[in-house]
Amino acid sequence: MRAHPLPLGKLDVMRTAAFVAVLLAFGVPLAALAEPAKATRAKPPAKTARSAEKARVEALVASAAQGDAEAQFQLGLGYRDGRGVKADPAAALGWFGLAGANGNAAAAVEAAKAFETGRGVRRNLAQAGRWWYRAGVLGDVAARQRWTRLMLDGELPAIGGRDGLDWLSELAGQGNVRAMLILAEAYEGGMGTPPNPEEAERWYLLAARLHGSVEAEYRLGRINLGREAAWRIPSEEEWNPKESERKGRPYGPVWYPAKPAQAEDKAVQLRPGIVDAGRFLETAARRGHADAQFLLGKSMVGGIELPLDLTGGIVWLEAAAAQGHSGAMALLAEFAAKGLGLFDKDPIRAYVLYDLARIHGENGIAAARDAAGKALTQRQMARARQIIQEFKILQGP
Repeated sequence: MRAHPLPLGKLDVMRTAAFVAVLLAFGVPLAALAEPAKATRAKPPAKTARSAEKARVEALVASAAQGDAEAQFQLGLGYRDGRGVKADPAAALGWFGLAGANGNAAAAVEAAKAFETGRGVRRNLAQAGRWWYRAGVLGDVAARQRWTRLMLDGELPAIGGRDGLDWLSELAGQGNVRAMLILAEAYEGGMGTPPNPEEAERWYLLAARLHGSVEAEYRLGRINLGREAAWRIPSEEEWNPKESERKGRPYGPVWYPAKPAQAEDKAVQLRPGIVDAGRFLETAARRGHADAQFLLGKSMVGGIELPLDLTGGIVWLEAAAAQGHSGAMALLAEFAAKGLGLFDKDPIRAYVLYDLARIHGENGIAAARDAAGKALTQRQMARARQIIQEFKILQGP
């Protein structure tokens, strides 16, 4: 039987229906038929978009719970920017912290920024430094540079660890004096590395001798002043090179950590760093370093760490006090209160110096000031307060 052709109108309807079915099968919305020119700009319904975003967040949470650092980082970004979830800087920092701890450098950077700017947490440069350090260790060059800058500026309390030492050593090798001092201090005090007095002294010497650092000179004096006493046998030492060869004696001093039993009656206990300590401290003191002036003066009037010199010691203490050194003021006040050193008892001077020391930050000194004040008449107290006011004016704001 021969098929009869369908009427043209009915054929068109069937062809259109088939075309729509194919489009629907491939996910093309019917709106595309009516406005083909706008098809590429059409957006899915808002409900569908929200559902997709919700599903994405749920998937990230599931992965993050399994320790996926990238998922944790993406959640942090979502909470930071309010994408898929309500913006929450504190929650963002929590996810950035987890991701950074799990090795995501970008997340560590975001945590550092949050602590440095106070976004989602109270501003804390020490914590920011820890996260900049973490990001630097993970390979972020800019983070390493930021940590180094904060360290050189004195904003961070700790050097971090071995990587931090390496970064600062690189700068110190390029002649950065501040890096040298930080390195030396780390080795001296065991900050981020086991204590290493020899390495500390090496960096201090480089800073002092090659770059003229007065701070390094002061610290070298402090180190040498703190060296423990040791034993020597002067009668077995020779200071003439030719005589040392002829007599078979060692040239120069020979130090023993304990009293040598073989020459117990000839051995004497001395401080090995006493000469170098005095030399370094005096160099720094003459250059105006207040801490060096105080330590030098205190050691000279004490007569234990350095040879006794009351006149010279008090001169250096007064120089430090004139720069506002509270420790020097307190020590001079004690001399005046008790009539020690070159002073007769002087309660007005004692009260003035005790009070100025308190003003400049010396702790636990108010009781001594009040005790000195009890010895003053009303007229003397008025004079003492006048002197204090005049000194404040001279010191400036």
